[in-house]
Amino acid sequence: MIHLRRTIILAVSLLIFSNLSCLAQDNAGRGSIAGQVFDEAGDHIPGAHVQLNDEQATITDESGRFAFQRLRPGAYTLRVSFIGFEAVQKSIQLDQGQALTEDFIIKEEAVNLSEVAVTGKSEASALRESVASVAVLEVKGLYAQSTNTSDIMKQIAGVNVRQAGGFGSDADIYINGMSGKQIKLFIDGIPISYFGSGLNLNVLPVNLMKQIEVYKGVVPVHLGADALGGAINIISRKEFSNYLDASYSFGSFNSHKVNLNGQLVNQEKKFLAGINSFFNYSDNNYKVDIEIPNEFGNPEPATVQRFHDRFSNYLLSMYAGVFDRSFADQLIFSARYSGLEDEIQHNAIMAQPYGEVAYDESTLGFSIEYEKKNILPNTDLKWYGGLNYTNGNFIDTTLNAYTWDGEVYRRRTDGGEISASRNLLALNSRNAVSRFNVHYTPWEKGQITLNIFSSWFRRTGEDPIAAEFYGQDYYTYPTVLTKNATGLSYQHSFGEALESYTAVKHFAYSADGYAIQNLEFQPNSQTLAKMGYSQSFRYQVSEQILTKASYEYATRLPDEYELFGDFTLIRPNPFLEPEQSHNINLGGQLNAKKVDVDLNLFYRLTENIIWLRTSQFFAQYQNLLKAAVKGLDVEVRYKPRPFIHIKANATFQDIRNRSPRNVTGTVDDRYFDARLPNIPYLFGNAEIRYQKKGFMGLNNRLSAWWSAAYVHDFYLFWAVDGNRDLKNAIPAQFIQNVGISYAFDDNRFAVTIESQNIFNQKAFDNFSVQRPGRAFTITLRTYIK
Repeated sequence: MIHLRRTIILAVSLLIFSNLSCLAQDNAGRGSIAGQVFDEAGDHIPGAHVQLNDEQATITDESGRFAFQRLRPGAYTLRVSFIGFEAVQKSIQLDQGQALTEDFIIKEEAVNLSEVAVTGKSEASALRESVASVAVLEVKGLYAQSTNTSDIMKQIAGVNVRQAGGFGSDADIYINGMSGKQIKLFIDGIPISYFGSGLNLNVLPVNLMKQIEVYKGVVPVHLGADALGGAINIISRKEFSNYLDASYSFGSFNSHKVNLNGQLVNQEKKFLAGINSFFNYSDNNYKVDIEIPNEFGNPEPATVQRFHDRFSNYLLSMYAGVFDRSFADQLIFSARYSGLEDEIQHNAIMAQPYGEVAYDESTLGFSIEYEKKNILPNTDLKWYGGLNYTNGNFIDTTLNAYTWDGEVYRRRTDGGEISASRNLLALNSRNAVSRFNVHYTPWEKGQITLNIFSSWFRRTGEDPIAAEFYGQDYYTYPTVLTKNATGLSYQHSFGEALESYTAVKHFAYSADGYAIQNLEFQPNSQTLAKMGYSQSFRYQVSEQILTKASYEYATRLPDEYELFGDFTLIRPNPFLEPEQSHNINLGGQLNAKKVDVDLNLFYRLTENIIWLRTSQFFAQYQNLLKAAVKGLDVEVRYKPRPFIHIKANATFQDIRNRSPRNVTGTVDDRYFDARLPNIPYLFGNAEIRYQKKGFMGLNNRLSAWWSAAYVHDFYLFWAVDGNRDLKNAIPAQFIQNVGISYAFDDNRFAVTIESQNIFNQKAFDNFSVQRPGRAFTITLRTYIK
């Protein structure tokens, strides 16, 4: 059956390409005119109107690109216009068979806004109003801030982020009741996990991003991975202009962040080269309330600083390539070196402090990106290929046992702080990834997309100390994971009001790994294949109101860390089964002059849920039978004045166990339909931002903001067990942040002062794991265009 599906997909692909080849021969000798439209800042402009003589016209796509095909030789006039910008016109001579490239830079019109109402949709607005159930956060206005990406994510409706400590700690993302690995994270459509731990979402600087897209429910085919209930795609910053962007921030807990990004572009030779780099460091020595044994061994309350929680991560990435050539719209070669150093302060529930356990990792990666529109008539091609080499070291060798004041209170006779064997573990992993994406437009109202994503991962290790304990070095055995995701979609517009998106996906993986249980080596191999499919609709009720509906049968395959662990706090489980989920979304939008409202209703029915089961010393991913999720999220954006932005959102998600007692093995059905514990079910965010260009008539920009995040209290364990008044719970929290930023002379220099958790509230994302209190940060930034 698996081979039949693959054969069908391959046959469809070959049929499409054979037809295209015939079309290409029929149009031999015809020429083409293509290009891209930019503003003066170098940002591309989607939705611009491009007129060719009086015969043809088109609209630029999300990358600001346009193209006219099958043109006869002769003289042509191109005219580009966009609301709020001055029109630009060029006269062009096209020779026989010539593929001509013409880019345009258009300038903003100098208009009196009191007399003229200028309207137009940004790229983010166009995506938000598309058939996809997606929330979009533009981050360009946050470049001068030092806010962590995880805190930015919390501003999006339906999204919650739970961290296990301070800066650099593990972050768990929730979208409409789905969490953890059920939510796939991407950078420009490539899963973020392939770039190494040093580039995780919670530590990625906002300066590298253009916008953050959060897909709720149906994940589009072009992302090409096995997400179960949503995905986050970070669109990286791309500017086809010369610039230098440097910033430095310092703040509480001895935190430092340095960013340096720059690019050189030769418009005549269509060549560019650039660098992206950052370095982050924090002691994370904030105060926590804990218990320390006295001289009699009895625990006593105390407030101490975390003493073993330093974290740093870094990136040096260089790229070079060409653009707008006859053979490629874009061909970029990249090389990068990234990594992290992480001291581990405590176990999963902050009950046991560690004083010497540490982990470090470095990744050397290479990649190629190729893009060509109209490589064949009406066919666009994108390809990405990457190779990464990662080395990690986990050190847990000490016999010392520490208390929370950083003192050694005893010496063990054997075992490390985490593992029974002690570890001096060196890990070596390799991974390769390829994404092949084709867009074919057979007619004006329809588009076919084929996306093939393949990955390969292999890891080995060496641990002489553990080998002495077990009698052999099990870590030398390789763990190998190969995955493939193939997707085919068709998008169709029925006039101006109705739009449809239909997709089918095929997932397959092969895993070879092992587990060590009761000091026994247990090898395991798995090969699985699953299907997924989805259907989405968008209906434009009026100019200001639209509705959306979607259904998806989604499959998610376990990844390398769930199957093989990380050899530190997460134990391997190579026996995991894939997750499956039925996802339904219903949504609506109101886009008025001053007010925008987004409403999203969701339902999920998920089987074989993979969840992280924690204990005092380690954690392990396991399958949890079946659960149902229903809820809603709503966001309101209000702009009473051009310089005042108000935003608020709220989410309610009700996650219930749907496994009966004959499946779970319990003596009764008290857990059936009970709310799953240790998951927040009610939370929300708000922000008020003042942003004024030309403050007090000067050439400057002033921004000031207040933001807040609320999470309702929730139980650690099942609510149906025990006395509710005596149960462990994560308390309700209301955390507020403030900041002010002042930029001089077109952002050439900016200074920002921020305070997180301004009222120093106790903050907990996970039970008993305290997050930082009040913190202050100052950021200095220079931006030269």
